[in-house]
Order: sequence, then structure tokens, then C-alpha cells
Amino acid sequence: MSIDTAAVPPGSSGTPPRLKRRLGFAAVALVWERLWPALWPAMFIVGVFLALALFDIPARLPAALHWLLLALTLALLTLAVLDGMRRFSWPSREDARRRVETASRLDHRPLTAIEDRLAINTEDAGTAALWHAHQQRMAAAAWQLRVGAPEAGLLRRDPFALRIVLALLVLLAAIDAGDDWAARLIRAFSPETARGGAAVSTLDIWMTPPDYTGLPPQFLPARANKTIYVPIGSTLLAQVHGGRNPPRLKIDAADSNFSKLDEHDFKGTATITAGKRITVEQDGRALGAWNIAVVPDHPPTVTFAKQPSHTDRMALRLDYKASDDYGVESATAVIHRLDEPTTPPLTLDLQLPGQHLTDAKGTGFFDLTANLWAGMPVRIELQAKDALGQVGTSEAVETVLPERQFHNPVAKALVEERKELARHPADKDSAADIISDLSLRPARYNNDVVAFMAMRTAQARLHLDRDGSSIAPVQQLLWDTAVRIEEGRSPADQQDLRNAMRQLQDALAHNAPDDEIQRLMSQLQQAMNKYLQSLAQQMQHMDPNQLPPANPQNMLSMRDLQQMLDRARELAQTGAKDQARQLLSQLQQMLENLRLARPMPGQGSPQQQMMSQMQQMMQQQQQLLDHSFSQSRNGPQGQNMQNDAQQQEALRQMLNQMMQQLQQQGGQTPQAMQRAERAMRGAEQALGQNQPGQAVGPQTDALDALQEAARGMANQMMGNNYGDGPGGEPLDDPGLHQAQRDPFGRLLDTENGNGGIDDGGQLRMGKSNETALDKAKEILEELRRRAGERSRPEIEHDYIDRLLKQF
Repeated sequence: MSIDTAAVPPGSSGTPPRLKRRLGFAAVALVWERLWPALWPAMFIVGVFLALALFDIPARLPAALHWLLLALTLALLTLAVLDGMRRFSWPSREDARRRVETASRLDHRPLTAIEDRLAINTEDAGTAALWHAHQQRMAAAAWQLRVGAPEAGLLRRDPFALRIVLALLVLLAAIDAGDDWAARLIRAFSPETARGGAAVSTLDIWMTPPDYTGLPPQFLPARANKTIYVPIGSTLLAQVHGGRNPPRLKIDAADSNFSKLDEHDFKGTATITAGKRITVEQDGRALGAWNIAVVPDHPPTVTFAKQPSHTDRMALRLDYKASDDYGVESATAVIHRLDEPTTPPLTLDLQLPGQHLTDAKGTGFFDLTANLWAGMPVRIELQAKDALGQVGTSEAVETVLPERQFHNPVAKALVEERKELARHPADKDSAADIISDLSLRPARYNNDVVAFMAMRTAQARLHLDRDGSSIAPVQQLLWDTAVRIEEGRSPADQQDLRNAMRQLQDALAHNAPDDEIQRLMSQLQQAMNKYLQSLAQQMQHMDPNQLPPANPQNMLSMRDLQQMLDRARELAQTGAKDQARQLLSQLQQMLENLRLARPMPGQGSPQQQMMSQMQQMMQQQQQLLDHSFSQSRNGPQGQNMQNDAQQQEALRQMLNQMMQQLQQQGGQTPQAMQRAERAMRGAEQALGQNQPGQAVGPQTDALDALQEAARGMANQMMGNNYGDGPGGEPLDDPGLHQAQRDPFGRLLDTENGNGGIDDGGQLRMGKSNETALDKAKEILEELRRRAGERSRPEIEHDYIDRLLKQF
């Protein structure tokens, strides 16, 4: 190898630029590695205080403790910094060179050789060339120099990894602080010694919707990421604890001060009717802010569910539907005369089916026959009002107010004179003479002394009247007298019945106490009985030829009405008040449409007679079934079993006669009747052998088959057209077809899908064609089966016996 000795000055040495950069990086790495362990205690103290500050803990401490915390933190931090400065030392050039050699895994310390000088034979060219060649080899080796990644070295100082826990704690504190991080840091370094207590302000804020909305109050969070919907008219209540000055409540641009409750507490209220942002500020900082959207309360809507109509007793019937965002508070009907629009209207209050209903549906009955507008064309519109007083109005409907028709000649004459006084008040003397003449014919009005005295009083008042002030009272007196002559006490009793029904409906709608509801139930029972008695007394004094003919399909019995009232009482006692109100509404419709009619000769159509016999057979079969079950539990009595066997055979013979009658009429015997006849024969044989337990099954099958046959006969009869009710109108409402009644003329509420009478004469409340009685019989049969199993424990038998008593 040849060496150019001239190229290397004797004894020269130098550091290549690349090596200088590597040595600089190595020095920085050494500073990092020595600084972290030295500063770790101080940084740990700073991190703990930072976490406490972001959690706002120092500001919640009393001022003395707050100052103590600051002083302790400062002292510990000072000691940690001084200890770190003592431990730290700056790295030398030799330290940097040695780190590079160690990180680069260089042997024989080549970096030192590069910077060394030739100590001897510096003037010898060969020696100098050889030295230069050595330095070149060392420089070539230095081209692969590495500094290595710096290491903090905290593992030795923090063997339990507290640095990771501290980092997570600071992160959670920062998340909790959110936008309030700067204010919390300021509060952490500025104790408020003037208050001598808690320096931080805490905010609690609620939004309470109006009572009529039925919505619960909502607590507003400190930070809300979404818009809060607020019903209009909601009340905002904010309470702040802490701070020097009273907070301010801002709703958009409008603001108001909180009131001071005591030294530490403030209170602010507002009613929200508009706005998009709510802010609570104190001492220049925001304690909370929320974006809101005020939900308006729209006016209610109301419509006619049906066209206005009238009952058979000429009461105006109004069916309505009303709805509102949060609930309808009241509903009225406003009636205007078409021929005299300037006349003040009539206003009728419609009874709501409950409180604060968003959707209400009901029916109102109003006896306006005593009003002078009866028989006149009118325009009716409905109005509904909500809790804010907003009114919704329906479309106007034109109709003619129902007018009562009188049959008694004296009553008709009195009503006519009443109208004449309204049309020609100056002719009051003439009307008085006619009324006097009518009073002298007591045979025409059943010798009623009260009616006689009323007519004489009306005649005298009209003769003595000088300024016309007696005309209106006399008109009312004439009407009351005419109604008494025509119907006796029944109109007054009917009004008492309406009042009792309204009071009970209101009590159910307002969740009145049970004892109050039961008292009103008894009051309604008395009013209904009194009204029906007055109808019976009225019929005794009337000429049958004055009454319209009765239609058997429209006949109602006291038993039907009593069952409905008893069922409503049971529903109210069990808490099903809505169902009780609905059943009472159906009962009221029936009572409103009750009408006297002339009895028809005979016992009705053959189909009705057969249906009546079928009902009697079902009742007798049910009695035999109950008796057989009782005998199976208590032990059979020979004589009783023979009597039951004879009754079962007589019942089977009655069924055979009905089947023969059907065949003679050209019809086919229903299979259900044939099954009933076979089941009865099996039951009779078991009873004849003193085996009542063996008769329970066949008797149950017979009863089920009879019910199936009765349903088939009912469907066949309801498929026929039974014509109109008394007076040419149906018993219920004008649009109700007779197919909406059962074969015994009892109403079925097909519109709502519930109500009616089942095959055994019991009320049906379900919404399907399956009657509640069918389901009850299935349960009863299962209870009887289990009761007959002697292997069951005595306690279970006692329990089943108690259940059977409910049936």
C-alpha cells in the first residue's frame, strides 16, 4: 500500500463534521436521560396538583386548607427541584463520544483515535503517513455511527408505574373540566379568604313544565351536548351556592339577577315563553349554558263525530271528538238561530270523559224541548279549550232542534198558548182566558189538582200583568204544567237521573275516592228506580191508543238495566274506572231512548218463543250442573239424585220437542242440539246410577252445545230485517240498524267493539266475539276437575273452594 505522506501534515488531527453532529445528538440524549430522573419527583408533584385543580377540588376547600395545600405543594416542589439539580450534571465531550461508541458497538475507541495527535516522530514522514492512514481507517469506521434512542430511566425511579396512573388521572380531570378548565386552574391558585368558606359556586337548575302537560320536571346537566326541548310556559328554577356576587340568568339577550337567599345561596326563576339559549353567569364566568327549543302549545281541535240527532224522548244528542297537544280542558256546543242571527246563542257544556285527555270522545244529551227554540232551525258549532285558554272551533252544522210532541189535548193547548205568548205578547189577556177555560176541564187532565192550581196561577198573573214582566215566568209555568199533564213526574225524575249520571261520570273521570263513587252509584240506582217507577205510573193513566205500538225486538227489561249498573259498580270497585264510565255511557244511551209503547197481543214470533225456551233450558242445565258438582264433593244422596235424573230427562224431552218443532217448520235440526240431546241422555243415566261425578262432564257438554245452538239461532234471527222501532225510529240512534241488537232487543255497541249480552243473559265486555262467559266456563270446568281429584292436598282443595264461590 502506498501512502501519500505529503497529504497529511505531521502531527495534525481533526474532527469530521458528521462526527460532530453525532456527538451533539449524543449530548442531547444524555441530557434527556439525566434530566428525567432528576425532575421526576417535581413533575409528579405538579401532576397531582394539576389533577386536583382540574377536578376543582382546591376551590371546594375552606380558604385555610386551600392556602395550606398551596404552601405544601410549593414546599414539596422546591425540595424536589433542588434535589433534582443536585443529581443532574451536564455531559462532557468524552461522555458524548463514549455514548456514540457504545451505541455503535465500536471497539478500540476509534473516535478517540480520530481526534488524537501524534506524540513522537512528528517530523518523520513515514510515521506521519502511517498515523494518517490509521486515522483514515478510524474515520471510515465512524461513518456507521449511531446515537441510540434516549431512555428516560424512570423505571428505576418509578418501579410501581405511578407515572401511568398520574397520566390517566390528569386526562380524566381534563375531561371533567371541559370548557371550564381555565377557570378551575385560576381558582386553584386564588383562594378566596374573604368568604371564610367554600369559594366555588355550584349550580342546580330544573325545568318544570306546566301542570296540564303531565310531563315531569327535568334536571339540566352542567353541560348539554344537544338541544333541550322545553314546553312553552315551563318554569325555570336555578339555585347557586357560593360566589361573591349574585349570579345572572340570561335567556338570549334578556337577563335578570338572582335573589339572595342568605350569605352563600342565590335563587333565580323565570317562565320560558321564547328563547334559544339559557346562560347562568357569576363573577364574569359561565356556570352553565344550554341550547333550548321552546315547544309551542297548539290550539285544540274539535269535530262532530256524528251529525246532531235526537233520542226517542226528543233530547238533543251531540257526539264529538276533541284533541290537543297536552289535553282538552273543556268542550262546549254553541247554538245560533238561523232566522235571528243577532239573538244571543245558547251554550251547552259537553262532559269530557276524563282530565287532560289528548284525545277525547264523548256524547252529550240535552233536553231543549222546554226552550222556545225547540222545533226551530239552528246552527251548531263545537268549541274546545285547552289549559292556556286557546279555543278550537269545529265546522258549523245546521239542524232543527228536537221538539216534544204532546198527545193530551190540554197539554197541547197549553204549549200552543206558550208559543202565542212568545209571538204576540200583547195578546196575553186572550191567552189568560183560554188557560182559564182549560182549567175548568179537569177530566181532560186526570183531575190533577197541581195542574189546576198552576193554570189558575198563570191566568191570574197574565191578567194582572202591566209591563209584560210576567210573560217569561208564565211561559215556564205553562211548560211545566203541560209536561206534568202529559207524563206526570217522569220528566223531573229523568232530569234527576241525568244529574246523577253526570255526577258519577265526573267522579270517575277525576279519580274520586271509592266511598264517594259508591255513594254516587247508590244515588244513581235510586234515581233510575224512581224514573222507571214514574214511567210505569204514567202508563197507567194514559190511553193505550195514544201510545205507539211496541216492537218486541226493541223491548228492554229492568233486569237488563240493573245488570249493566251492577257491572259498572263492580268495574269501579276493581279500579277499572274507564271501563265503568264507558258502560255507564251505554246505560245512559239506553235510558235516554226509553219510550212508552202499546203492548202487543200474543207472545211474540215463533223464533222469539223458541229463543226464550232455549234460554230457560240453559239456565236449568246450569243449575243441574252446579248441583251435580256439589253432590260429587259432598257425597251423593239417593233421593236427590233421582230427582236430578228426572229433571235431566224432562229437560231432554223439552229439547226433543223443540227439535221436532224445527223439523215440522221445514228446517233442519242443528247438530249442536243433537249433541246436547246425547249429552243429556248420558247425564241422566249417570244420575240414575247415583254417580253425580260422572254426570258433570256430559252436563258440561250439554250446556256448551245449548249455547252453540243459541248463538246459531241468534245469528239467523239477526240476519232478518226487524223493521224500525217505536215511532218509526230505532231505539238507539237514527243510524243504528236493528242488526245491532241481540234477539231480545238489547243494544250491542258495535262501534266500539264491546258491550252487549251473552247467551246466558250476562253482559259481555270483551272486544272479540268470544264472550267472557265462555272463558269463565273454561276456568270453572278446570276448577271443578281439580276439585274432584281426591289426591290433591287439603289446602289446595280449600283454595279451589274459595275460587268456586266466586262463580
